[in-house]
Amino acid sequence: MLRFVNRMIHLAGSYSGKLKFSFAISFLENLLQNVPVFLLLFTFDLVLNENLSQKYAWIIGSIILAVVLIRMFLRYWFIRFESGTGYEICSRERLELGKRLRHFPMSFYSEGNLGNVSSVVTIDLPFIEEKGMDALDKIVSYYAFSVIGIIFLCTISLPIGLIALITYLIAGLSFKWLEVRNKKQSFIRQQQQASLVGAVLEYIRGISVIKAFNITGERAVKLTDAIDSTCKNAIQYEAQSMIPTIVYKTCFCLGSFGITLFSSFMAYKGELEVASAIMAIVFTFSMFVPAQMFASISSQLRVMEAGLNRYENLRSTEPIKDGMKPFPEKENIQFEDVSFSYKDSTVIENISFLSKPKTITALVGPSGGGKTTIANLIARFWDVDSGTISIDGIDVRDIKYDDLLQNISFVFQDVYLFNDTIRNNISFGTPGASYESIIEAAKKAKCHDFIMSLPNGYDTVLQESGGGLSGGERQRISIARAILKNAPIVIFDEATASIDPDNESDIQLAIDSLIKDRTLIMIAHRLTTIQNADNILVIDDKHIIESGRHEELINLNGKYYDLWSRRQKASGWKI
Repeated sequence: MLRFVNRMIHLAGSYSGKLKFSFAISFLENLLQNVPVFLLLFTFDLVLNENLSQKYAWIIGSIILAVVLIRMFLRYWFIRFESGTGYEICSRERLELGKRLRHFPMSFYSEGNLGNVSSVVTIDLPFIEEKGMDALDKIVSYYAFSVIGIIFLCTISLPIGLIALITYLIAGLSFKWLEVRNKKQSFIRQQQQASLVGAVLEYIRGISVIKAFNITGERAVKLTDAIDSTCKNAIQYEAQSMIPTIVYKTCFCLGSFGITLFSSFMAYKGELEVASAIMAIVFTFSMFVPAQMFASISSQLRVMEAGLNRYENLRSTEPIKDGMKPFPEKENIQFEDVSFSYKDSTVIENISFLSKPKTITALVGPSGGGKTTIANLIARFWDVDSGTISIDGIDVRDIKYDDLLQNISFVFQDVYLFNDTIRNNISFGTPGASYESIIEAAKKAKCHDFIMSLPNGYDTVLQESGGGLSGGERQRISIARAILKNAPIVIFDEATASIDPDNESDIQLAIDSLIKDRTLIMIAHRLTTIQNADNILVIDDKHIIESGRHEELINLNGKYYDLWSRRQKASGWKI
């Protein structure tokens, strides 16, 4: 329990002062909670001894009323401080995590961590946000009641106080047993929840393919298995908690019985006043009954501990090491003997080339040859295994990472558009862009006309991933986004793959307009779009096997010529 409190204080960081202050308020409020019990027992003693007067009755009633009002005041401020602090802590951690995710290497996202990240953000942190502060309140209350109660019972009778202490010690051991049994199972439970989230995301993303091939039932097996495993683990988790929980609650039941029996026996023998015996019995029940309920938060504590472990593991993931140098003025992109492997599989090997400022460098070749990897390495989505990638002579690893990304625009093969207006999607990489500049970028990308044909023009809200738009329309919005960002380096990854032939010439004009002031790295299968490239690199089997301008490569009669010939033949095919 105390470990959880310490971890929450550590997580609170700059908010730890508020959290500790809320602990103090909670302790004081719990202290006052016992005052009415003391006063009622004191009143009972006065009644037994026939000493209760109207004056005493008014004083006692006034004190109880004052205590109730003070407790209401303290509870209000406790909720304001503790609950508000919980939301502030988790809100800050989500934002910090979002910043860190930007600096994780792409290998992190390629290794099946999406479900884990989603679970931390959508399950773990919200659960801690909602239940964590309540658990802290109960922990403080538990210890406050325990300490105050044992001291008070000791003042009545030392043996009674010792019985209460022994009860707490035995109950504490059973609670520890409960923690140990739940710890491993909580971790498994969290992992299975992450797997379930990942399975759901995969199923939803692939639903169009699943429906197209009419394999809904077969593909749902993975999702069904994940749901069944999560259900079985939840049942097992509760079953494992049952015996220690029963033992924990039984300890307090036996403790209450023991104190009741002992107090009655002491009063019967005349060694303890009847009023004191009744006071001890009543206070024991008022102390032990809430303590029994404390077992109910054990499972919550374990789940939150497992969630904190997973969150801390995520935060401890090593980000890409940041550089210290600003982005250079010139955009000479140079690869020198660059090699890169992913999961023990070599992707590219000994790649060397120079892309001069304000020129087009095209990457072509069979799928899987390493074209996209080369483009991604420029932006440090991964770091190279060996060799150097430099911009104007500065290793990209030495450039400030945010500066590097700010000066590179990407047009991805798989375009992702947000569930937002077209205006905001185009200006995504350029916050604060004017409406006029957005329109200008859209015109250059040849998407202004179809945008204006939509019901709300640039204020049309797109569905998630741009649903409702054709592949070519999504691609052109993505190109407009890159144009507006006005970065000196632009990387087109299969930028024309989804463009229909009628619009291909328009896109080529947009690219020609863009390249006037920028360095362009283009990956393409449609070789007609790169005939004007300053340098074409033919990538095959991890290496650059040919390089030069279009005419030069055609005259070589090599791999590029073969690709070009196949493309020309394919363009004449008809059905």
